[in-house]
Amino acid sequence: MILLLMISVGLIGANSLVLSPIAAEVASGVGAERTSDVMTAAAIYGISVALSALFFAPRADKVGPHKALETGLVLILIGLGFSIAATNLTVLSIGQGVVGVGAGMALPAIYSLAAIISPKGQESRTMGMVLTGWTLSMVGGVTLSAYVADLIHWRAVFGLLGFGSLVILIVLLKASFPPHTPATKVTSPISAVQVPGILPAMFSVLMLGTGFYGVYNYLGAHLTDALHRNVGAAGWLTLSYGLGFGAAMLFDPWLDKVGPRRGLLAVFSGLSIYYVGMSAWTHSYAMIVALMFGWGVLQHLGLNLTVSRLSRLDPSQRGAVMGLNSTTMYASVFAATVLYRPGYESFGINLCLWISAALTLMGAAEALWARTSRTLPEKSV
Repeated sequence: MILLLMISVGLIGANSLVLSPIAAEVASGVGAERTSDVMTAAAIYGISVALSALFFAPRADKVGPHKALETGLVLILIGLGFSIAATNLTVLSIGQGVVGVGAGMALPAIYSLAAIISPKGQESRTMGMVLTGWTLSMVGGVTLSAYVADLIHWRAVFGLLGFGSLVILIVLLKASFPPHTPATKVTSPISAVQVPGILPAMFSVLMLGTGFYGVYNYLGAHLTDALHRNVGAAGWLTLSYGLGFGAAMLFDPWLDKVGPRRGLLAVFSGLSIYYVGMSAWTHSYAMIVALMFGWGVLQHLGLNLTVSRLSRLDPSQRGAVMGLNSTTMYASVFAATVLYRPGYESFGINLCLWISAALTLMGAAEALWARTSRTLPEKSV
C-alpha cells in the first residue's frame, strides 16, 4: 500500500512538472503564439490545486481518504483526457484545471492515508517513503517527458500519465483499507484553522515552501543569465536534487525518534546555513549541481516533518488539515515567484538565497518556540 501511495504522488507530481520541458512542442500543437503562453495552463493547474485542496479536501473526513483519492484520480483522468485531445490553449487550460482539482483532492488524501496505515512509532518513516514519490516525478517526470515528446509526441506524455493513473485507480478500487469513521462534525477550512497548533504548523509549511521555490524558480534563469548555460543544463540540477530527496529516506527513522519540533529546529537551522553556503558557490555550475543533492536531503526531511506535524494534530479533521497544507504549499509557489522576482532582477540569485536563509531562520525560531512550549507533549506537534 505504501508503494501504491508513493507511485500516486509520483504521477500527480509529474503532471505539475512535465509541461515546462515540453512547452515548445505543446505550443506548436495547440496553436499558441509563444511558448510562454502554454505556461498559462500550468498557472491554472496550480491555482486549481490550491483551491481544491482548500475547499474539497475536507470531504475526505466524511467519506474516507481512500474514497477521496479515488474521486481525485477520476478527475485527473478526465482532465488528462482533455489535455490529450486539446487543439487550442483554452481546452488545454480547462484540462489542466480539472487535473488540478483532482490533484487538490488526491494529495491531502494520500498524506492522510499514509498517517492511517503507518505502524505506531513509524509515522515519519512511512511518510518519508510516500514522499519519495516526488523523486519519481522530478527524476522520471522531467527527464522522460522531454524524450517521450521528442521520440513519440507531446500528447503521449499525458497519455502515459493517464495510463498510470488508471492503473492506480483500478488497484485502489480492489484494495482494502482500514474502516473509516466519518467525522462527527462538519469539517471545513474554517474548522481546520481552529485546530490547536495549526497556525504555527502552517507557518512552518509557508517558510519551507517559500524558501524553496524562491530559489528553485530562479535557478534556471541564473544558469542562462549569469553562467551562460543552455536550458538543458537545468536537467542535471533537477536530477541531483531528486536523488538527494530520495536518499534522505535513509534518515527518516531518525525523525520518528526526535519528533517534529526538535527535528524541524535542526532541519530549518541546517537549511539556513546551507542557503548561505550555496550563495558562495553560485558562480560554479559544477558546485551548484553537487549542492543540489544536499539541498534535496534537507528539503525531504523538512517536508516530512511539516506534513507529519500536521497529520498528528486532529485525526478527525485530517482531510481538512492536509488540505490546508497543500493550499499553503501551492500558495508559496505563487508568493515566492512574485516576491523574489525584484530581488533576482536587481541582485541575482544570491539575494534569493539570503532571503531564503532568513525565512528558514524564522522557521527555526518558531520550532524553538514550540520546542520550549509546555502546552503540548514533544511528539504531538
